Amino acid sequence: MKIGIYTGEIPAPVFIENMVIGLADVGYQVYLYGDSKERPAKFNYSGIILRLHPVSGKGKILISIYYLFLIFWQYQFSGISILKMIYGNSGSMKQFIYRVCRVLPPFLDKLDLFHIQWAKTLVFYPEFIKKLDCPVLLSFRGAHINYSPLVDKKLADGYKQYFPKVAGFHAVSAAISLEAQKYGADPKKITIIPPAIKKDLIHKSIVERSTNKDDELKIISVGRCHWKKGYTLALDAMAILKEKGTNFQYAIIAGGKDDENLLYQIHDLGLAENVTFINGLPHEKVIEMVSNSTLFLLPSVEEGISNAVLEAMALGVPVLSTDCGGMDEVIDNGKNGFIVSARDPDSMAGAIRKFICLDEKNKITIINNAKGTIIHNHLLSHQITQFQYLYRKIVREL
Repeated sequence: MKIGIYTGEIPAPVFIENMVIGLADVGYQVYLYGDSKERPAKFNYSGIILRLHPVSGKGKILISIYYLFLIFWQYQFSGISILKMIYGNSGSMKQFIYRVCRVLPPFLDKLDLFHIQWAKTLVFYPEFIKKLDCPVLLSFRGAHINYSPLVDKKLADGYKQYFPKVAGFHAVSAAISLEAQKYGADPKKITIIPPAIKKDLIHKSIVERSTNKDDELKIISVGRCHWKKGYTLALDAMAILKEKGTNFQYAIIAGGKDDENLLYQIHDLGLAENVTFINGLPHEKVIEMVSNSTLFLLPSVEEGISNAVLEAMALGVPVLSTDCGGMDEVIDNGKNGFIVSARDPDSMAGAIRKFICLDEKNKITIINNAKGTIIHNHLLSHQITQFQYLYRKIVREL
């Protein structure tokens, strides 16, 4: 089966790359579509074919001419209809060339199923839902459903227009499934497949962590640099801990450009000696730093299900999360981790202080329960099996 994965950027986020590799491992031919980023994509799989969108203006012009020739060659007169729609959705010839480079490749590859990873793509490129011969599967992952349509009426209207035409949906959590239904996603077409991680994370060695109350607590948060991740709230909680005399170090690993407010707040709260902000790291280095931490903190105000949390649980690092999105579908408070209310620095700081006082036996129980949660619900091998079933079901029904 030929599966198209539209991710928007290549390399894609780690969890999408893992899914692509997993699909190739079980025999699918996977076409990956997206803009080429600075880091080169490396896949040593014959079953993974990259369709990189050109970056330079000259490259866009040359590849668009090539695609235009192929679309007429393969589709003949019906290709005119596709191009008319692309042109109608373009405000200029420059935009037309831009859209040709992004829209035409899935048409030319003659896919059995086209899997769009981000909901906004469906509105940005309606040609996919209106003109592709194969069924379209759309993933619901987080921000694109949880808050983007709330602040963008045009986006919300686009969802309501196009969701009823989608063959099937994948949601990372039950919570995000309910949000998507507000914009016309048919609940009968939604399949919940939670995020997953590679099994080898469970087997990585974990450093011994002291539980002495006088020892320095190593807290870590990982995610992109964005307001929804709640880092400013976490810093407020750190200020409370410092005021209470708690001995801690807090590391924020967050790639992106929205870092000025965090750096200012760290300085303003007098936390420079306690807080380290790292503006992005390679995934392997992130795993190393998480492994050497005492507590993983997810202070988000919005999430689907955090992959970083799943990795921490697999690595044997206790997790404290807010009750945002689908996180309470993963964490059972006091059993395999800890949950506090979102936007509540006092509760966050209080939970951290309680964690410090927790005895060794209870901490080990929580760590083992968390590993069990990952093994039973969030391994990549199980996720790939679920996607295989979903792909076959959608293709068979159409």
